[in-house]
Amino acid sequence: MDSKQFSLSNHVAILGAGKFGTAVANLIAANVNQVWLYTHKAARAAAGQISRTMAAQPLAANIVVTDDLVTVLRACPVIFPIVPAVKFRGLMQEIAVHLRPDHICIHGTKGLDLARHDGVLTRSHLATMSEVIMQETTVQQIGCLAGPNLSGDLVKRDPAVTVIASSAEKVLSIGKQLLTQNWFRVYPSHDLLSVEMCSVLKNIFAIGAGMLQGMGYQCNTYAFFLTMSISEMHYIMTSMGIGTTALFGPAGLGDLVATCGSTASRNYTIGYRLAKGETLSAILHTAKEVSEGVQTVKVIHQLMQLYSVEAPITRLIYRILFEELPLKTGLADFIRASESAAYLLM
Repeated sequence: MDSKQFSLSNHVAILGAGKFGTAVANLIAANVNQVWLYTHKAARAAAGQISRTMAAQPLAANIVVTDDLVTVLRACPVIFPIVPAVKFRGLMQEIAVHLRPDHICIHGTKGLDLARHDGVLTRSHLATMSEVIMQETTVQQIGCLAGPNLSGDLVKRDPAVTVIASSAEKVLSIGKQLLTQNWFRVYPSHDLLSVEMCSVLKNIFAIGAGMLQGMGYQCNTYAFFLTMSISEMHYIMTSMGIGTTALFGPAGLGDLVATCGSTASRNYTIGYRLAKGETLSAILHTAKEVSEGVQTVKVIHQLMQLYSVEAPITRLIYRILFEELPLKTGLADFIRASESAAYLLM
C-alpha cells in the first residue's frame, strides 16, 4: 500500500477502547471514512454502539465499536494497538494469523514486555512493543505514537503535539496523514527505539512527581526533580546503548513535563496517593486502568544494578514502592544523591 494511495476510503482500526485509544479513534475519525474501535468485551461494544460513548467520551459518527476482531483486521490496512503492555504480546499472538506483511501497525503503548526468567534480569528479557510486533507477526511496517497526549486534553482539543516514530517512511507519512488536525501537530522520528524508551521511562518519574506533590512541595522542588529526571533518563538510555535523539523532543521532555504535572496521569496519581498514606497494593487494587510505571520501576532498577549504574531516583522510587522506605527518608536521600549525581554534568 503506497502512502500516496491512502485515502478517505480506507478504514483504520484502534485495538483497545480505553481512554487513550478512544481519544485516538476520535482524532483519526476526522480524516477517514470509518474507524473501527475494538474491545474484547461484547457487552461493552454493544453498549458503546447504542450510547455512542466509550471511556466517558462521545464517539464520532463514523466510529464503529466492535468485538469482532477478525472483521476489523480484514477491513483495515492500518491498525493502532493501544492496550496495556502486559496484554500486548497476547494480543499480537491472537491477531498474527490475520496480519499481512503490508499491514501498518502503529502502537500507542508506553510500557515494556517482560519475559519470564530465572535469575538475573538482562536486556534480552525485555522488549519494547515494536519488538514484540516483530517477534510475533509478519508485519514489516511498524511504528509508535508517543508524546504529551493526555486523553482528557485531547478530548477538549487543546493545542498539542505528538510523534510518530518508525524506520519506514510510509509509516511516518500515513501516521501524519491520519492524525493531523489544525490543533494537533504530528512530528516524525526515524529513531523508533529512542522514542519508545522515552515514553516508557517517563512513567518512573511521574510516580516521583506525584509523591512530591502529595507531600506538599511546590514549583522549586518540582523543577529540581524534573532537572534530575531528564538527566537520569539520558543516563539510563545511554547505559542501555539506546540513542537519545528523542529525549529533548515531545516524546521525551514534552511527555515528561505533561505526565509529571498532571493529576490525570495514572502514574502521577499512584505517587500522590502513596504520599497521602495509602499502600501500593490498595492503590493498584482500586485503579481503573493499568499504570505502566510500577513494573517499569522494578525492571529498570534491576537492569541498572546489572550494569552497575547509579540511577538514584529510580532506586529511591523502587525502595518506596517495594521496600516500604518512608517518603520523607526517600526525599532526604534524593537531595543527598543530587550532590554526587555525575550525570547532571552531561
